[in-house]
Order: sequence, then C-alpha cells, then structure tokens
Amino acid sequence: MRINFTSIMIVVFRKFLLCGDAVPIDLNILSLHRLNGQEQSRLPGLASFAPPSRAARGRERETLLVALTLNGNIAFSDEEYAALTRDAAAAYYAAHGALTGALRAAAEKVNRALLERNLASSGRGQYVVGLLTLAALRDSQLTILQCGPTHVVAAHAGEARRLHDPALAGKGLGLSQNISRFFSQISLQPGDRLLLCPALPPAWETALALDRGLPAPDAVRKRLMAIADGDVSGAFILVTEGTGSVGFIAAGTTTPPATPRPVEASSAADSAPATPPPASESTLPPAHIVGRVPDDAPSAYAIPPQPPADDPIAEQFAAAPARTFPPSIPRARPPEPEPAAEIEEVEEEEPEFEAVDVSTAPPEERAARRAEAQRRAARVAVGGLQTWRRVRQQVWERIRKFLPHLLPGGESDISLPIPAMTFISILVPLLVVTIAVMVYARFGVSAQHNALLTQARVLRQQAMQETDLARKRESWDGALEYATRAEDIDKTSETQSLRQEAQTQLDALLGVTRLRFAPAFSAPLNAQISRMAVSDSDLYMLDATDGKILRAAIDRAYALDEKFICGAGIYGSVTVGSLVDLLVLPKANMLNSSVLGVDAAGNLLYCAPGQTPRLMTLPLPPTYWKHVTAIWLDGGNLSLDGADVKLKGARLYVLDAPARAIWVYTDTEGVFMNQPLTFFGDQIPEIQDAIDVVVSGDDLYLLHADGRITYCKHSWIDGIPTRCQSPVKLENTFPAYGNEDVFAKAHFTQMILTGQPDTSLLLLDADGQTVYRIGARDYKLQGIFAAPPSVFPAERLGALTFSPSRVLYLASGGQVYFASETP
Repeated sequence: MRINFTSIMIVVFRKFLLCGDAVPIDLNILSLHRLNGQEQSRLPGLASFAPPSRAARGRERETLLVALTLNGNIAFSDEEYAALTRDAAAAYYAAHGALTGALRAAAEKVNRALLERNLASSGRGQYVVGLLTLAALRDSQLTILQCGPTHVVAAHAGEARRLHDPALAGKGLGLSQNISRFFSQISLQPGDRLLLCPALPPAWETALALDRGLPAPDAVRKRLMAIADGDVSGAFILVTEGTGSVGFIAAGTTTPPATPRPVEASSAADSAPATPPPASESTLPPAHIVGRVPDDAPSAYAIPPQPPADDPIAEQFAAAPARTFPPSIPRARPPEPEPAAEIEEVEEEEPEFEAVDVSTAPPEERAARRAEAQRRAARVAVGGLQTWRRVRQQVWERIRKFLPHLLPGGESDISLPIPAMTFISILVPLLVVTIAVMVYARFGVSAQHNALLTQARVLRQQAMQETDLARKRESWDGALEYATRAEDIDKTSETQSLRQEAQTQLDALLGVTRLRFAPAFSAPLNAQISRMAVSDSDLYMLDATDGKILRAAIDRAYALDEKFICGAGIYGSVTVGSLVDLLVLPKANMLNSSVLGVDAAGNLLYCAPGQTPRLMTLPLPPTYWKHVTAIWLDGGNLSLDGADVKLKGARLYVLDAPARAIWVYTDTEGVFMNQPLTFFGDQIPEIQDAIDVVVSGDDLYLLHADGRITYCKHSWIDGIPTRCQSPVKLENTFPAYGNEDVFAKAHFTQMILTGQPDTSLLLLDADGQTVYRIGARDYKLQGIFAAPPSVFPAERLGALTFSPSRVLYLASGGQVYFASETP
C-alpha cells in the first residue's frame, strides 16, 4: 500500500491547529408548500435519511437531505416521489470515497430514472424535468449539490447568502445522460437558518436576513407564507445544537423538539417512510421523522456474510470512483475535516489486496477471510488514530507544564493565559511547515531541476541520432520543453545552451526564420492598428478605433507626425465615415498626395503631410455599394507631359465582399473618375467572406476569413471568361511536419504581395504571431518568418506591410515592430 505522506501531514497540521471540536448540530425542517391557494402539511420529494448500519466507508457519519421537485406534464404520485428519494439515498450511502462523488452518484441515479421515463413517453409528448437539491451534513459542515436552477439561502448573524448558479447547475435532470451540477459548502452554527426552494419568492431572502433573535420556527413559516404570492414550495431549516440529525418539525410547533437518538438498524427502521407523513397522523411523533435506506447497502468495513438482498440498487454504485473536493466550490468558511476521513480517501487511491487462495476454499470461507482481513485493517486504522490523539494530548500537556518553569519563579503555580497558549499552538506547526518548505526548496527543487535537465539531455541525444525528420522534430520539441521547464526552476548556462540549440534545430526543420524585430515607438500609441502601408520615407497606420490614418517619418526614427490629418469627418457636404483601408500613392499624382484612404461607402481621401485632406468620391457601380472591404492599386507608368511627370494606366481594385463584386477603376492623371468595370464575368465565385485582395497584372488573389485563398486570372478578350480557382491547394515542402497540417493551425487575417524578382504572398498568422511566405505561382510554403520568443506581447497581431527596401513591419495593438534583414 502506498501512503500519501503529504496528505497525511496536511491532516495532522489541521488537527493540531484545531482549537476545539465543532458543536454538533441538528437540522430542523419545516415544509413550505402551497398548492392552488391551499397550504399543504408536507412537500412531496422532501425527505431526510440517516446512515444505514452498513453504509460505505466515509458515509457513516453523514446525514442526507433530499429536496426533489418534478416539473413537466407527467403526474407523479407521492409513492413515486418517495421511491426516487429512496433510490438517491441508496446510491449516496453505497458510494465510496469523497463526499462530492457520493452526491453526484445520487444525482445521477435520479437523472437516469427521469431520463428513462422521458424516453419512454417522448412519443406521447410527455416529459418531466427534475430540480434536485442534495445536502449532506457531517458535523457542522453542510455540503450542497444543486441540479437545475434551484436556490439555497443561508442566513447567519443577520446576513443572508444566496447559493444559486444556473450556469453550473444547468436546466435540470432527465434531459440528457450527463448532469450539470453546482457544489457549495457552508459551515453551520446553532441559530443559523436555511431556505431551500426551486423558485425563490423575492421577499423571502430579505425576510430571512432581517430576522432578529431566534423567532419560533412556526412563526417564521407563517410569515414566509404570508409574504409570498401564489403557489410556493420549499423548506425552512433551523439549525440547533444536537447530534447531527436531520428531521422535520410539524406545523404548529413553536420550538424545535428534543433531538432523538440516531435510528438503529432494525426492520422497523427499514420500513420508515422517506418523506415525512402528514402532521395530522397521531401515530408518529411530530419531530425528526427520519427515513432510512435499506440495511443491505454495501459497506467498506468487514461484516459477517449476509443473505442475498432483493434490492440491487446499492450494488450499482458500489464501484463509484473516489473524488476529491473540487477547489472551485465556494465555501462560507474553510472546512476542517476529520483526519480519519482524509486518510481514508488517501488509502482509496491505491487499495491494498490480501493474497488468498481461492482455488479450493468454499465461498463462505473466502468471504470470512476477507471479512477478517478488513476487520484487522479497520482496527489498525482506528488504533493509529487513537494513538495519535493520545500523543498529541500528552505533548500538549507537557508543553503547558514545562513552559512556566522557563519563567522566573517557575516553581510557583503559574498558568499561561489563553492567548499565549493559542499563539504557541499556532507557532509550532508554522515553524514545522516553514522548515519543511525550506528543506524542499533546498533539495526537492534541485532534484526536480536535475530530473528535467537529464530528460532534456536524453531527448537531445535521440534527436542527434534520429534520421527520420518527423521523429527528429518530435525529439527536439521534447528537449526544448524539458529545457524550458528546467530553466524556469533554475537558469544555468547549460539550460540556456540546450534550449537555444533545440530551438535552432527545430526552426531549421520547420522552415522558420527568426528575424530581429525592434519596436518603432518608445511607447505604444493610443491606437488599435488594423492596416499599414509604407513608402520609402513614411509609415502610414490605420487606427481602427477612430478610423483615421497616422503617419510616422522613417528618416526621423519613426517620429509620429502629430499634425498629420487624414480621417473621418465632414468634408463640404459629404460625411466620410471611418476609413477601412489605405494604400500609398506614387509620388507623381495630380493631387500631390502621399496616401489614399477609403471608407465603406466608397469615399476617397487624398492626404499628404502639411496639407488638408482632399475628398474624391468614386463613381457608383451599377449595384451600388454594400460595404467596401479592401482596395489595391496596381500597374501604372510614369510619363512626361511637358514639364510634369504624370502617372498613367494605374488600376484601382475595390473589393465589395457583401455584394460579391470587385470593381476596377482606371486612373486619369492619378484620380479615379471613370465608371468602373467588373472584374468577373458571368461566373462569380463565392467571395462574401473575402477579407483582403492583392493584384499583380492579370492575377488576382483573395483571402477568405477561414484562411482559404482564391486565385483568378482576368481575361480582357471577349469570349474568354475570367477563370478562378477556389481554394488553391497550399503545399508544405518541409517533411519534418509529418502528418501535421501546418496551414490548418494558422489564422490568416491579411495578405500582401512582394515585388519582383521573386514574387510571393505574405500571409499574416495573427494568432501564431508569424508570417507565412508562399509562392505566388506554385503555392508552395517557402518559409515562416517569426520573432524570437517573448518579443511580441501575448496578443494577436493586427497588421503587416512590406517596404520596397524589404523591411517587414508587424503591428500589435498600438506598437509597430520592424525587421530590416528580411531574406
């Protein structure tokens, strides 16, 4: 058997810090039920259960409260309600391990029953949805499971706390095989009050918090029923000192009754109802009517052989897996579990089995042997706990008697004050924990670092000897991971060297080129850069927040031009909206402008440093504009007209993706005033999701939102249509990727076309913070541009552009990074 010493030490420290045992409590329940305007004496589906004599290990000291409400168009009788609650209790007390696992097993039992009922009646249009609240009481800790949008309100010292999370609790039970559940845990004290209800009347939570003193339970019930309108269903619970029981108070009782002894295993107890009977029945006591699950539920402790049981419900959950309490469950106070429960859960992680010869022994003898072995194990565990408690008590007594002798006149009868003793009881375990942490930091961390480094060395050696490129890449990838983890613990020259070597080898195998990116601005701009364009002297950036263009002078260390104006506004009688794209104009144009911006309605802004923007509106196409998505300027020659140099023959391509159109405008001395021509003929591809366009001569490329690329070859000859290929097949030329689809994992958001002599497409992978370089003719992956680790902030890239001098620019948020050594 393997023992988890860490868990045991945690239990020991918790118990050492415990200043006293929790006060045993009882939960006294009053039904709150009004149907068709008539108050009812009991609520169907509300029942409490005491642990049976043979409850599974961990369930012996837990009392269960079940509150089940069934909604739908299927009628359920009181007997069916009682059967469902009994089945839930049987599943709970048969489940081993953690308390949350047992609660989940009970909820799954109810869900299966309701789901089978719904499937059987689906053809008749009938259905039922179960709203379930389970509450398990152990000492003073109440652990709650809610399935469906139920409410639990806990009131303590004049403050009310509502436990309700419909996102986690889901819609209810009976709708699918999987259940949604919401766990919570609260620590109760005598005088606390609780409300359980599937639908919370607005006034109940406030009324519970405003109670002063401890009013009689029946008075609280009457007041709650009076302030609620219409039909209500729920339960009011008063917490009192007791023995850990959960029971019911009859209507009209002014004070909680005396706590009865826990119900012992007997045939009479087995036949007790799971739901409280009406208060008018005089044959039963008015308080603590507690239901029982069958005594034949399986147990984790050794018991004598019993005759076979008729009810197989408990056996269905005997193998329920142990679970630890999820750390995300809200708690009103930190739980203080008993050491026995913690140690039991640790032991269940790897059960111990005793070797028994089962080949010749009869079944009765084998059962007796197993029972005897389990009894011995239980006695050893109980004896160990008792020994620990005696040792702890003796050590504390000796410390208490020894400390006064350290003071002057210690022979006199001196007792330490309670605060001093409390301080010492806290200080001693803190010192022990501190020493343990220091020892782990000195030896444990070093051992972990050495283990990671050794694993990285082994994988490096494997990668050096591997001939298959895909497996070589996997080995180097593993070596990089282990070296990085080792460096996180302790950064040494060996970890640095190993990590850098692994990264270099991986990049070579995967075609990745690491560029030296530097930030263009000393501090990020107050902008969200979505597009960029660059000339020999200026960098232009489109701020998506304000829909305007920003300018930075390259020859002045990217100094931002604060006086540059080019953005949305009113120009004469035309209102220009937020700009959606931009492009750099050739220096020779009629308007002497340097950059061109466009809004979604086809309004063009010609801007230049030191000048007022000039507005030119594109002639409307026959189908009008739906939403201009992107623009691209291609072609054009400089010609001499007298003493002036003019641009002729340039074409402006305007993508209107929602209209499935690309319009082509031919320039007239640098402006576009002629009626547009459509790029496509009669056959128009599906381009509604296109987000970018680039053109080179007669070749046009479209980038779609899902990363596909469409290629079209324009025909200027009548009778020969423009032909498109969508999507083009991208080819990975690096075998080290193996079966991995390198293009599928990328998220392409923008595209640009590099110039001659090696024309290629640059695709921005915004999420991966990389740029893919693909051949413009063969669509083969030529390489991937990336930055060294930790250069870019942990956010997606927003834009890219490529200068004529082969400088690559990438934008992230309000910062621009550039790399001058782009191959």
